[in-house]
Amino acid sequence: MKRSRLLPLFLTQSFRSVAVTFLGFFSSVYIYKQTLTLTASQPRSLLAVATFYLLLYFFKDLAVVLAENWAQRAGLKKQVTLGHWLTALTLIAFLLSQHNLAFVWWAGALWGLSIGFFWFGRFGLMLKISQRGKFGKTLGWAGILETLLLLGVPFSGGLLISRLGYPALFLTAFGFVIFALVILRWVPAQKTHQDVRLGEILRLFTNRKRVLLTYFSSGVRGTLYSTALMLYVFLVLEKELAFGAFFSLALLVVALTNFATGSWVDRKGKKGLIAYGAVISSLVWLGRFLTAGAGALLVLDVIDRISGGMLGIPLEVLTYEKALDGRSTGRALLFREMAVGAGEITACCLLVAIILLGWPLKVAFLVAAGFNLLPLLSLRWLK
Repeated sequence: MKRSRLLPLFLTQSFRSVAVTFLGFFSSVYIYKQTLTLTASQPRSLLAVATFYLLLYFFKDLAVVLAENWAQRAGLKKQVTLGHWLTALTLIAFLLSQHNLAFVWWAGALWGLSIGFFWFGRFGLMLKISQRGKFGKTLGWAGILETLLLLGVPFSGGLLISRLGYPALFLTAFGFVIFALVILRWVPAQKTHQDVRLGEILRLFTNRKRVLLTYFSSGVRGTLYSTALMLYVFLVLEKELAFGAFFSLALLVVALTNFATGSWVDRKGKKGLIAYGAVISSLVWLGRFLTAGAGALLVLDVIDRISGGMLGIPLEVLTYEKALDGRSTGRALLFREMAVGAGEITACCLLVAIILLGWPLKVAFLVAAGFNLLPLLSLRWLK
């Protein structure tokens, strides 16, 4: 592993992750509360959150396609740079939405664009400068560094909001984006060498249905976590400080488990971890549907983060391996991101349907439990 070349990439990603984690944990709560203040309607407030994320994921998918087309000419480092600047603009839009909530839709579009450009560039750079055969360990080290920086972020976010309000949260996040941009100067520049047509990806979807469903399910799972679960936990705890403390406690065990997961992938392959991760994660979502206590939800969140790594790290390694086997970074990354994006948009639409039908928010947990079993379909196909 070329640690000296990877460390700046790990650091710029980690500082960006701190900024985005402030948003990721509290944006749903912020939009919900702001809309509730204006409309005094809980269903409309929940719909506002679902609509925000639907907009975000649409623009994320658009950015991924644009990023692939641009990567061959501009390079992958510039994708990451653009992603950082768009994150900064997202935070400015959130700040402006304090006085005019319409700016929150601009924030959703900008955040989606930032995610698409950043992650396409980041995945590509990881592939170009990592050592083949040790992708799992590389991702494990990246996870440790990132998690150590993130441990106190949810609690700190709750503290900032309770003492100084949401503007302090957005400004603090903005500062971490600036740190990420400064560190980015030491990341080496790389380019992709083949242009990929959208038709190629659609044909791959037809030929790789099981892997498509695996990536698709990860998009559903992640979206329902950041929308339905986040809002449900907040409604149980009622205060941002308690909400932040809840998730900070859950993060404490993640770093070592991520490293252990990455090492397992390199030594023993992906099948076992994906199987265990899919089943455990599905049971966790079922448990969330059956319980309402904060203590039980905390235990389930810890288990979910462990099982999420058991699924997420092997699937990311799979993307890198397919990029090398097919000799096309752009094709492998575009396949993954479009499949995940389809799952994210589907999850938002399902959440909108649940809200419009007047069903409890917890019904989304049953949906997530079902989709979490889809990765099992890919096991026979994996080496």
